Amino acid sequence: MFDSIKNQTQEFIRTRTRKRSKRTLHITILAAITLTAVSVARGQISPPIGPETYRTDTHQIGVGILTGMVKTTVQQIVTDTNAELSRQGKSIRIQMLPFKFWSPSRMATQYTNRPNEWFVKIPTMIGINVDIPVVADRQIYYPLDLNLTCNGWQTNNGVIKVTAQPGPPSVEGGSIIEDVIHVRDYIDSQVRSHLPGIAAVTQTIPNSQCVTIGASPNTGTSDPFAFIAWDAPIRRPIGGTVAIPRLEVSFIKLKRLRARGNGALLYSPTENIMLDVYANFNERQSGDLTMKEDDEVTLNIRPIVVNAPLPNSLVMIANLNQQPLGSTQDSAFAAALRTANYSPGVHTLQIPKHYVIPPGPGHRKPIIATTPAYELTYNVNYVIPTRVQ
Repeated sequence: MFDSIKNQTQEFIRTRTRKRSKRTLHITILAAITLTAVSVARGQISPPIGPETYRTDTHQIGVGILTGMVKTTVQQIVTDTNAELSRQGKSIRIQMLPFKFWSPSRMATQYTNRPNEWFVKIPTMIGINVDIPVVADRQIYYPLDLNLTCNGWQTNNGVIKVTAQPGPPSVEGGSIIEDVIHVRDYIDSQVRSHLPGIAAVTQTIPNSQCVTIGASPNTGTSDPFAFIAWDAPIRRPIGGTVAIPRLEVSFIKLKRLRARGNGALLYSPTENIMLDVYANFNERQSGDLTMKEDDEVTLNIRPIVVNAPLPNSLVMIANLNQQPLGSTQDSAFAAALRTANYSPGVHTLQIPKHYVIPPGPGHRKPIIATTPAYELTYNVNYVIPTRVQ
């Protein structure tokens, strides 16, 4: 191992200064573009539709049960990894560090092109100590989020789904001697290349039919008494009841607007597109459409009917996919509250295109700008049935 370290030390020293200056310039440019792009993307995130938080804690699962499953799994990974290292004749060994987790919190997804919903997140941190003979130990830290959703709540028959989502690991530790001889980066890279795997896993909790989900009040770090709770669906009796209200959304037409950026036509003079629309969690798609500026087409899309239980808002999302599919997508949304009867009537939703304004007088950084490019016309009908016997 140390022969390899010596052979690479001189190359590390020769390239260190040159790479640092180039990397700094690259990161500065990339950060400027990324920060601007994030501010635009956040403006496109539609509000979460549901589910509501739990009303009673009759149905719940303790955080300690979930984190205990994680610790058991990680300990098995440690055991298997050490057995494999021993089989290969290597003297490196790993140990699990004290496991950390934080209280659950209710959060919303951040999609820009499909409906968003509430879920519960339990952040955890997995620590692994890597015992390396001769040199100083390394500590590997894996952030792992346990995300719980009431999957399918809008159907009034959801189930609790748990997804373990790992983040990128970080490597810490080492000694000042390694810094002096410029080998810390190499040793860290060797550790990273032999990291034990922590994979994303999804699992459904048995007998967890739900229509809501929420977290117990936040009590700080590593509270074993924290929990996630949900409410079971309410089964309505058949006959002699009030008919269920519904929403009907029909799609009328699509128009391509005149979209210019930096004095030029955005995208192509003639575009081959597909319209993808959502009314809450109900999706419809058009066939392939070929459109030039100022073209207007009547849409042949089957209406969407949103049945009860109706949420507190109607969220319309429109995506325009440039063909071939996956090349470019433009999105927009509109929301209407139940307290306003979901704003019935004819509406227009403008779908913007994005372009980059290069640095110039008054702004030293590139700016991502938008301009209206398409206009979708649709109709909302809120049907409130009369009492039936």
